[in-house]
Amino acid sequence: MDPAEPRAPADYDLAIGDGAMRRKLAEARLTLSDEGISYALDGRDGLRPYSQLRSVRIQAIHGAKSNPWEAMIELVFDRGLPLQVHSGTPLGGNDPERDPVFIAFVEDLHRRIPPQDAARIRFLRGVPEGRHRVLQIALVIALIVFGGAGGFILLKTAGGTIPVAEMMFPMLGLIGFGVWIWHSVEKSKPGTYRPDRLPTDLFPERD
Repeated sequence: MDPAEPRAPADYDLAIGDGAMRRKLAEARLTLSDEGISYALDGRDGLRPYSQLRSVRIQAIHGAKSNPWEAMIELVFDRGLPLQVHSGTPLGGNDPERDPVFIAFVEDLHRRIPPQDAARIRFLRGVPEGRHRVLQIALVIALIVFGGAGGFILLKTAGGTIPVAEMMFPMLGLIGFGVWIWHSVEKSKPGTYRPDRLPTDLFPERD
C-alpha cells in the first residue's frame, strides 16, 4: 500500500448495489485510483476517497442452488450509502469470468488504501454479529427438526415399515441439508482481518 510512485487508475466491470432492495444489481465500471474509488449508480457518480472510508467487509454469499459460493465486499463511508461490489451476475448467478475480476478489484483496493487510512479503517469478514446469531438459531432449529425426522425414519426402518433401500435417499438428503446449513453458519462467522492478509477463504469459489 501507498507506493513511492503514483499508480495509474484501473477499471473493473462488476455488479454493484448500495444495500437497497433491488430486483437486480447494477452493472458498473469501478475505477480505483490512489485517491479513492469512482463509479456511477442511479445517476450518482464521483470520487469517494479513502479518507472517508470507515469500514470494509468481505463476506461469502450463496449462489444459486447448484452454483458455488459467490462473494461480496461492502465499503461503508462517513457519508452516503455504502457500496456493495459482487462477484456474481446482477441477478446473483455464477459467472466464472467475473471471479478473477472481483478478486483483482479486492486486492488492488487493499494495495491502494494509504497506511494512515488503513490504521483506522475496520476490516471485517463474515456477516454482522446480529445476522450470524439468526443463522445460528436457524441451525439449531434445523438440527432439531431434521434430527427428529431422521430419527423417525430410522425408527420406522428398524421396525420394518420402511425398507432399508428406500430409507437411504431421504436420510442422505437430510444429512446433506444439515451439512449445508452448518457450512453456511461457519462461512458467515463474523470477525476481522488484516489488510495485508486477505480472507481468501471467502473469495468466490470456482466450479
